[in-house]
Amino acid sequence: MQRIALPLLSLFLLISPLYAQQWYKGNLHTHSLWSDGDDYPEMIMDWYKANGYHFIGLSDHNTFQEGEKWIKVPRAPDRRRTFERYLRTFGPDWVKYQTGPNDSLKVRLKNLSEYRSYFEEPEKFLILKSEEVSTGYQGKPIHINMTNLQNLLKPLPGNSVAEVMQNNIDAVVAQRRQTGQPMFPHINHPNFHYAITANDLMQLRHERFFEVFNGHPQVHNYGDSTREGTEAMWDKINLTFLRQGRPLMLGLATDDSHNYNFFGPTYSNSGRGWVMVNAPELKPNTIVEALEAGRFYATTGVTFESLTQTATTVAFKIKTEPDVKYRIQFIGIRKGQEKAEILRELMGTEASYTLTDELLVRAKVISTKPKFNPFEPGDVETAWTQPMAPLQTPQPLASVVPLPNAHAHNDYEQSRPLWDALDHGFTSVEADVYAHKDTLYVAHNRPPFWNTDKSLENLYLRPLAERIRQNGGKVYANYSGPFYLMIDFKTGADSTYRALEKVLQRYRSILTTCKGNRCQPGTVTVFISGNRPIETLKRAKERLVGIDGRPADLGKGFSRDLMPVVSDSYGNQLQWRGQGPMPDDQFQKLRQLVQRVHAEGKKLRLWACPEDPAVWAKLREAGADFLSTDQLELARDFLLK
Repeated sequence: MQRIALPLLSLFLLISPLYAQQWYKGNLHTHSLWSDGDDYPEMIMDWYKANGYHFIGLSDHNTFQEGEKWIKVPRAPDRRRTFERYLRTFGPDWVKYQTGPNDSLKVRLKNLSEYRSYFEEPEKFLILKSEEVSTGYQGKPIHINMTNLQNLLKPLPGNSVAEVMQNNIDAVVAQRRQTGQPMFPHINHPNFHYAITANDLMQLRHERFFEVFNGHPQVHNYGDSTREGTEAMWDKINLTFLRQGRPLMLGLATDDSHNYNFFGPTYSNSGRGWVMVNAPELKPNTIVEALEAGRFYATTGVTFESLTQTATTVAFKIKTEPDVKYRIQFIGIRKGQEKAEILRELMGTEASYTLTDELLVRAKVISTKPKFNPFEPGDVETAWTQPMAPLQTPQPLASVVPLPNAHAHNDYEQSRPLWDALDHGFTSVEADVYAHKDTLYVAHNRPPFWNTDKSLENLYLRPLAERIRQNGGKVYANYSGPFYLMIDFKTGADSTYRALEKVLQRYRSILTTCKGNRCQPGTVTVFISGNRPIETLKRAKERLVGIDGRPADLGKGFSRDLMPVVSDSYGNQLQWRGQGPMPDDQFQKLRQLVQRVHAEGKKLRLWACPEDPAVWAKLREAGADFLSTDQLELARDFLLK
């Protein structure tokens, strides 16, 4: 296992001192009468907004708050009092209800679209459309919150606890890719009936969040005499993720609120746990992306005046209350160790910690203030920062077979950018970039803030250089063919190129380099797509990159060194989607394009291709060079056949 011991290089950027501290308070796990909550959604939103929350994820079980739904109100006095409060608060013009024989009562539940505008205000309050996908395996409950969904997801089964979780996580990842809307899954209360273990969570791809604290009285946050609590699980999971070169698991605190009219340790009430998110503005995409960047902390009451965190340093100042004392623990795993321990402990109101040779570290602040309406009797207000860790480069897999025809489309959207592609044998990866102040940031859409974890250098160039060092000068020890890094410019061609040229100079020893028409092949060949600086590169006396061509560029005299690949959208060339035989005229059209590309010594790539082995088979039969895919495992298995 190799460690890159460089400052500010991380699995994820946490809360950076470069950004203003704009904090938003939010709960991501909330239930109403649309599922198994006991109050009307407007009453719930009214409470959260009045109590200083900025955003709420409404996450009823396996449903959205949509459509026509009437509920019968039992005659039980508490249920009738709940209705009377609702009617009194919002009035008869708002509340739709029907009375009937024998004192029967039915109430129509409002849709989110009907009451959303009543509560939402710019920079004051936001409702995130969410769902708690609720399923199970052999009697074990498995619940996963999906935050900021666009379309309702049906719970999916599986053949193990981990597979059930993975199948449902994959569904939200697919919806995000299809819609372009930022959204994410998080694992709820793993110790609810002790259904989910740390080993289950270690197997997951595309999962960045779990509930380290949940306010429901049946979730066993602290474990018991034979089973570990969620904090111990958190550290074990992250040690595994760190060694695999994966982004770390981040810890949320949530209410999981169901009960709004009765209070106490046997009820699941509001106000027990929440997240504080540092985001540039209160909008769904900025909240989601700030959470994914780790720009938040989890709390049951302790809050910070300031919190700054990088890959190697955390520093914070607590927002103090009179007569309350604060115990600060830095918890982590030392190099060469397997278990977390308290590395440093002190009493005070501010603290900092800088990594030396620790594998990972997080901070926990424990106050002396008793928690009002606690999860368990004796609880005090507490806060958890997110873990920090230097990046580790995983060891190469000896069993990998390099695949000269495999291109990882939008590789940065994989669970482990670059590493997943390399573990599947891909020889070409793709990253979209935005230039900002001479740094290139990897993202599909323009990000709401600039996260140095997502820089091209940190995600691709430095890790590639380390892998090549591991393999004695090769990306794959048993492969001498070209490895391609395609960089898709989303900002201006020449300004983005200047930023790219600057960073590539630091890696020229591993790159194909060209002077005039003479090129020296390197381990990695970089070429530019998107906003292409064609004229600038044609005039360059020396260059470290080539250009991604288009069919219209054929016949214009571009050398294969300047333009190693020609790409086009599949839909621009073909209409066949894999159903039935491929029409002969389309196959001939494809074959003619391949011949034109190959006549100039270039390779052909069609993007947005159907993820279907039937289509891939015809592409390869016609001679197309790259299969451009998001489905790494499916494409690998196809090519290995």
